[in-house]
Amino acid sequence: MNIVKDRDQTSKFRRRGLLPRASITETLANNATGGDYIATAKVGTPAQTVTFLIDTGSSDVWMLAASSDLCTTPSLQLQTGGCSSTFDEKKSTTYKLAVEGAFDITYADKSGAKGDYINDTFSIGGATIKALEMGLAYTSTSSTGVMGIGYSLNEASDDSRTQEVPFVYPSIIETMVSQGLINTKAYSLYLDDLEASSGSIIFGGVDTQKFEGSLTQLPIVGLALQNGSSVYSDFGVTMSAMGITGKTLTNSTYADVAILDSGTALTYLAPDLMALIVTALGGVDDTAQTQNIYVDCDLRNTAAMTFDFAFGSATIRVPASEMIFDLKGIFAVPASYLPTVPFKSVCALGIQGGEAPYILGDTFLRSAYVVYDLNNNLIGIAQTNFGSTKTNVVELQASATSIPNLSGVTGSSSPSTSTSTSTSTNTKNAGAPTIPGFDVRRLVVLGLWAGFAVLGGLFV
Repeated sequence: MNIVKDRDQTSKFRRRGLLPRASITETLANNATGGDYIATAKVGTPAQTVTFLIDTGSSDVWMLAASSDLCTTPSLQLQTGGCSSTFDEKKSTTYKLAVEGAFDITYADKSGAKGDYINDTFSIGGATIKALEMGLAYTSTSSTGVMGIGYSLNEASDDSRTQEVPFVYPSIIETMVSQGLINTKAYSLYLDDLEASSGSIIFGGVDTQKFEGSLTQLPIVGLALQNGSSVYSDFGVTMSAMGITGKTLTNSTYADVAILDSGTALTYLAPDLMALIVTALGGVDDTAQTQNIYVDCDLRNTAAMTFDFAFGSATIRVPASEMIFDLKGIFAVPASYLPTVPFKSVCALGIQGGEAPYILGDTFLRSAYVVYDLNNNLIGIAQTNFGSTKTNVVELQASATSIPNLSGVTGSSSPSTSTSTSTSTNTKNAGAPTIPGFDVRRLVVLGLWAGFAVLGGLFV
């Protein structure tokens, strides 16, 4: 399963939220300008190559039909740059129609797709999921499909606004577990920095070489019910503070829920907090006109400058070089449209103000190693170990009631080509060197890569 990180795709998502086994590892390749992360899978029999945007903020896997309006109408292709890839159900002998006309998804940026729910074979990096349920879009405003890897309650099929009888079906994560590909409904995400050549997503496992220090465990914020229980539909966690280079901008009572969403390129915080950030940076907020916040490009050359996001005892520090961008791709603005700014070198900030729930998108996630535990409704988070070339995969166990107390590297590791694998036998000290190895034959490695051309030009 290949993943491409694309920054120049015409249709961008602000937020995608809707309204003894082994682990599966996917290697991600990045590009210097950042962006969305695209995966490549094989679908149907015989296999057809299809690309998907990896999205922790939604839960449906869907792809464009070969006969979709976007892929057959020249005027629509001019607006979106064309289709990244399509699936022809007529050419697959394992295709089955599940629910005709029931697939109907709309994202927060108003993009969306409609079509059928289908079942077909889905292969990623040598691992094959049989009869995976997914959407097949015949109308779409997005040039690539999506691999949503969130909670099943966030599926478009469970939306009473579009479904006469809402329903929930087994998600791709649940199907991986039920078919014996991974132990538990959990995965870890490592995007690495803007300059990196690779990153990874591991279904059912954690790579201790990809983060620094220890994983901090955070409860996912659910929706409380009257009976005292909670339901979960997205990966919201509580931010307890935010600052710049050690100077806190929030007060001692600050607490905002923010969703960890790989399908969103930027980070969106409360407007009042953004006003403090813009003032601290000496920036200019022009989101009402050009949709950008402008700052001095020289700020990203300050090695010690960081944007600090606190979650209780854990603080993720995002370097300025990871949060300040040239005016290219989604930040591109004609020079005549730029506002008057008090600096000569103009760049855009990768954080903006938004409505609740707030979003921690890719500009934050590249600096955070995140474990998403859907089984126990927990998040594990630690500082990213940028540029890691080593691997030490710890397999997550079905019996675990928490994320293992794992330790990563100390500080930044130097490049290396060595690789090792291990399995967790103790959820309290799973990173101990005495852990026995698991069956490497059942560890599926999936290659991911990244590019920044328009998707329609990358995949023909």
